[in-house]
Amino acid sequence: MIELDAFCQPLEMDVTKIISRTPHNLFKISYIYSFMGKPFERELEAIPKTIEWAGSLDLKQLASLLNRISHPVYIVGSGGSFSACVYAANLLTSKGIFAKAVTPLELYAARPTLRNAHLLIISASGRNTDILFAFRKAVACEPISIISICMRKGTKLTALAANYSYCTSFEFEPPTGKDGFLATNSLTAYFVILLRAICDQPAPQELGLIPKSFYQEFLTCTGKETCFVILYSSTNQAVAVDLESKFSEAGLAPSLLSDFRHFAHGRHQWFDKKKNSAIIALSSPDDEKLCQKTLQLLPEEIPKLILHTQQKGFSGTIELLLQAMSLIRFYGTKVGIDPGRPGVPDYGSKIYHLRYEKLVADRSPSNEEMAILRKTKVNRLTDLTKDELEMWRGHYHQFLSKLTATRYGSLIFDYDGTLCSPANRLKGVGEEVKNCLLHFVKKGFVLGIVSGRGKSLREDMEKVFADHPALAKNVILGYYNGSDIAPLTNAKRPDKKKELHPSLQILSKALASANIHLEESPNQLMLGASSSQEWKTLRETLLNQLMLLDLADLTVVESSHSIDIIPRKIASKNHILQYCRRLCRAKGLPLESLCIGDRGQWPGNDFALLANDNALSVGDVSSLPNTGWNLSPPGIRDEKAVVYLFNKLKFTKGYFTMQQL
Repeated sequence: MIELDAFCQPLEMDVTKIISRTPHNLFKISYIYSFMGKPFERELEAIPKTIEWAGSLDLKQLASLLNRISHPVYIVGSGGSFSACVYAANLLTSKGIFAKAVTPLELYAARPTLRNAHLLIISASGRNTDILFAFRKAVACEPISIISICMRKGTKLTALAANYSYCTSFEFEPPTGKDGFLATNSLTAYFVILLRAICDQPAPQELGLIPKSFYQEFLTCTGKETCFVILYSSTNQAVAVDLESKFSEAGLAPSLLSDFRHFAHGRHQWFDKKKNSAIIALSSPDDEKLCQKTLQLLPEEIPKLILHTQQKGFSGTIELLLQAMSLIRFYGTKVGIDPGRPGVPDYGSKIYHLRYEKLVADRSPSNEEMAILRKTKVNRLTDLTKDELEMWRGHYHQFLSKLTATRYGSLIFDYDGTLCSPANRLKGVGEEVKNCLLHFVKKGFVLGIVSGRGKSLREDMEKVFADHPALAKNVILGYYNGSDIAPLTNAKRPDKKKELHPSLQILSKALASANIHLEESPNQLMLGASSSQEWKTLRETLLNQLMLLDLADLTVVESSHSIDIIPRKIASKNHILQYCRRLCRAKGLPLESLCIGDRGQWPGNDFALLANDNALSVGDVSSLPNTGWNLSPPGIRDEKAVVYLFNKLKFTKGYFTMQQL
């Protein structure tokens, strides 16, 4: 626990043991001091409480999600939250994930790259114009996933995100409430939360103490017109960004940023031409020698301050953040501006609230254009030649004509990533999808659901039809990628008593020797992972071993959460079609099935299902021009897209059709 008393020590203390003056006017800080009094001081006073609170939060779900994302990752924020974005980007980079902190407008410029990216949105209020603009434009580009973290409950951002099943929101309520003008406690909370969730490191338990006189000794060498050059290394970049932000947002002083070596490439010229300048250097054990040597080479008359932490890595960054906030407090006192309430001119408020979307936004793609973008996998339609675009438009309209003209007797769904979003994987289908399924089967039509799952698929469907047992006879389930098929009414299936397929036995034994153990069913091996790095490692090992064994009768397919190895002739999701047709024939319904899944491109596990003549994707699509299109609105996928498609079905006595999308 952080001792609150350490932040409330009187100024009349013996500081001779905690300040050391080094050659060339270098001041080294090893302790933290936070002061009470004015609004900004009161915010700093509350920081220990904030750190303790953030260190006690249950972050298991957030950590799990962040552990599963793969690069690239954009971390989006503006104002004071942008410093947390930089910190998150550096944390992810340290784990081997390519990550970049961007402002909302920078994200807008990066639209062509978003389809293959993950997004992490950081916004304390979750309601400012910029962050809502960024979210709306991002979902239209259909990134892989979006995670948002807010420091307030019931935000507009979370309300928007609830409309998209691949968006996950986290809302926290710090004990200190809303920040003042500058980000203080919310920013500190973000640093602790991100350190814990991304790197599994605890909140700092001990923070040192820096007396007021230490800061003042440096600040006596500065004036109201001083320009500060802020030097940093990679782990402390976020603190440098925050210093610049606070100097600027509170109207305190101009400042320039540079890492220690970028500074060497001409940026030192500033001091030769602009004499009223000073250096603030951020130092930690990893870069202490570089920092000292760099500053010693500069003229002695240049005022220099080193904010230093003895803690290694990104935990020390939090200590430096608090040191920097104290510096801002004392410089604000020197120039007569309270950083917590600097005052905002009328034009500043107007600029902040400017609704600029129509000033920069281009035309949103039409349904046709969106479908072609998904199918061709290009970033912009202009990436296609005129002839290519016309060709794909022709394929699109041909597919629509066939899709809407066909009379169907059955619907066949994939389960995970289609009827059940990743967020609901352990819960089962949501209420909206449940109602759609019940309504459909009540109309007398045949429902088929095929999955890589086993018994859990039947259990989930039994819950859906629990109050309508008579309808269950019209539901056909395909277990283990279609290798075991039976009506929902058959409680004895799937059958796991059969012996494991011979080729799967060979592969399982080989992987076991490498200490990789897969979940087994008679005609399937399943491999799951808890993190993106584990997934990558296990996947590469599995595929390499499979190729070395040269087991030609096996194939690999992937779902949203696992890799399945199956015998290609025994296990196929298309096997369920004949069962559904047989039931349709008995009921006097058309034999045609409308197939819907989310992983249409191999190795996606719906590649065969979505290659049928009448097939739609609610996620990834194959490159086949004549089928498997994704016709959902921009940003809508998996279970949300399923509900959208259900609403487009037109029921007639004896058959159903798909209306124009």
